[in-house]
Amino acid sequence: MTGRHTWWERRGFPQLRRRWHELAWPTRVGPRLAVAFLLVGSLLPLIGLIAEREQRIAAARDAQAEAQQLAGVIAANIGDGAQGRSQLDPAAVQPYLDNLKRQTGGEVEIVDLRRGSLADTMPAGTPGLRADPDGQIAATLRDGLIRNVSRGDGGSAVKVMVVPIRGPDDGIVGALLLDYTDLHEQVLSAGAHSRRLTIGAGLTGMVVALGVGWVFSRGLVHDVRRLTQAAARYAEGDYAIRAEVNSRGELRELAEALNTMAGRIAQRRAELVDLATTDPLTGLPNRRALRAGMARELDHARLRGAPFSLILLDLDHFKAVNDEYGHLAGDLVLREVGKILQGQVRSTDLAGRHGGEEFAVLLPDTGRDAALRTAERVRAALSHTPIEFQGHTVRVTASLGVVTYPEDGLTGEELVRRADVALYAAKRAGRDRVHSPPTA
Repeated sequence: MTGRHTWWERRGFPQLRRRWHELAWPTRVGPRLAVAFLLVGSLLPLIGLIAEREQRIAAARDAQAEAQQLAGVIAANIGDGAQGRSQLDPAAVQPYLDNLKRQTGGEVEIVDLRRGSLADTMPAGTPGLRADPDGQIAATLRDGLIRNVSRGDGGSAVKVMVVPIRGPDDGIVGALLLDYTDLHEQVLSAGAHSRRLTIGAGLTGMVVALGVGWVFSRGLVHDVRRLTQAAARYAEGDYAIRAEVNSRGELRELAEALNTMAGRIAQRRAELVDLATTDPLTGLPNRRALRAGMARELDHARLRGAPFSLILLDLDHFKAVNDEYGHLAGDLVLREVGKILQGQVRSTDLAGRHGGEEFAVLLPDTGRDAALRTAERVRAALSHTPIEFQGHTVRVTASLGVVTYPEDGLTGEELVRRADVALYAAKRAGRDRVHSPPTA
């Protein structure tokens, strides 16, 4: 037996063994390669699920941020109408809420310090938003912190933003309750199609990876990585980026869906930003936009060593217009003043409503003399332009204060304070005139 075995090995076994390995190698490697492709392909739906989760989290966060911003603007506008430290005028608040309801469709309720309802936009017979089982509204009325309250479970949850309302002396006079459930659902539904495509594309990618091999899987994984990176950028709030892929089919559709979603969210955000920075009565930039513009222009002036001027304008005896002709006439006057103001300044200037009957104009790259000429032109245009209201002719004048950087101040606060002082010096001097601090 030993001799025969040695002969077999010497004559044929090594050759058969090599042949067997050649035949068996694909059988052993094939399953291993398939398992490898399966593992790689299984990453695709996992990445899709992660991207879907990130999109949902980002959508929820954006909805909360936009609701908080919108509620803050509403609360600030309502707070301007507070009489005293702890009183809100329901008659003044309700028309504002009704107008807001027509513009945004969201439900809003205003409560006083005792959580009593002052005004709301809910249909008659429906419960208000002021139910406070967790004490969140009461806590906001105490400490003035903005809170996000979610009531109910699952799909029936109602989301309410609680924002304090402050009076002219900065004291808390009530709270604004904004039901932003619809806004939250709109932001989530904007990405629902793309989320379904994300998971579907991941599953499709797994089948493709198993079917076509590692050559195609490398390009597929690269495109999915791009989509995941784009989704992560969306989660960070960067909606300017666009997902780009080399593949066709589902991944291309997914990229297009992601890009469409980003565009819609960016447009929605721009609309809310416009609402937050625009005075609803005159259409001019509001105090928040003026403050941001002031900071931007001061940075520009410091960087370039250029002058910058500010005009503050306050209408003379505006209360008499409201008392004699009514608030509708007062609103018309403010709108017309805004139009006149825009017609007298350059396209590079920023004219806005500073609050009440006070307006402001930011004049970049403008020295004191040029700013005084602009202010005088505005004053003359106002005093010589009659405003017609229901058969009556209303004439208004204004007192203006003019200051210039860096002579009158180095910060926005200093410039506004000195412009306000100059404005009231013009009023004390007889109104309908322009005043500027004396030069050193």
